[in-house]
Amino acid sequence: MASFSDAAHFLLLTVLGIAGNPSTADAASASPVPGWRSDLDWAALTSKLSSSASLIDTSLNDYTVECMPEFSEPSPTTHALIDQPYGMCLPHLLLGWEMSWPRPSENHHMDQPYVQATFDLFGLDPTADFESWMSDPTNPSLNLPYKVLFPVVASDVVAAVNFAKENRLEISVKNSGHSYQGASSKKDTLLLNMNRYTHYAPTGITDCDASTLDTTVAEDMSDQPCLLSLAKNKSSTIRVGGGENFDKAYRAVIAANEEGGYKYHLVGGAAGTWGGLFKVVSREQWQADSMLNID
Repeated sequence: MASFSDAAHFLLLTVLGIAGNPSTADAASASPVPGWRSDLDWAALTSKLSSSASLIDTSLNDYTVECMPEFSEPSPTTHALIDQPYGMCLPHLLLGWEMSWPRPSENHHMDQPYVQATFDLFGLDPTADFESWMSDPTNPSLNLPYKVLFPVVASDVVAAVNFAKENRLEISVKNSGHSYQGASSKKDTLLLNMNRYTHYAPTGITDCDASTLDTTVAEDMSDQPCLLSLAKNKSSTIRVGGGENFDKAYRAVIAANEEGGYKYHLVGGAAGTWGGLFKVVSREQWQADSMLNID
């Protein structure tokens, strides 16, 4: 396994997009690892979750053990990080610290010039101690959540949001973590990792009956996706869950084509780690015109 400094220097070229995570500008100082927000009634939240959902405590050590080994590989890939048990991994190791910069700072590096980051990351400052900085759970620059919830159904998300609202607790959200700014990770938040949310794509492909095109939408709107799709001269639809990325949707289409004769074509992102639903509903993405409805 590579050392902290080896992993850090491996990321030099990508890290120097050091704008980092803009969402951390108002983050509080690093929280103690043991019993984060032990003043809150976490049991009350757990009691409202479905039996398949899980709420876990996490730590810097979990991040290091699960995520760091991949960055010592010759060709590290986000695909190897998405399904890690604690759900904390990010596309680049240093995104676990504010501004992708592990040097300790009490005010989000506002008092440290950009040139200092350059010196640190290129090994030009002999006082730079990545090994120490990146192994210190009390480092104020650490930008990792210490509570992670894996929701499975909509009621789990509702329970988490209500709990956060009642306790003035900030929430962060992750699907695959596909963000070069590390926008899905923020300290002192409850992280909702959507990776285990119900997957609809494997059984979500529907062939639409063209004879229904001129009919009225059912009261429960169950036929609306097909009616909209047929109106656009498309003969089938696919349902994608809130935690599914394009890789999962692609695989569902491939499986259906292999079974039924290669009649489906899914237009999506080039990167399989993009979140399928987000990219489809974003009006800045061309996939938006293929969105039929959201439930």
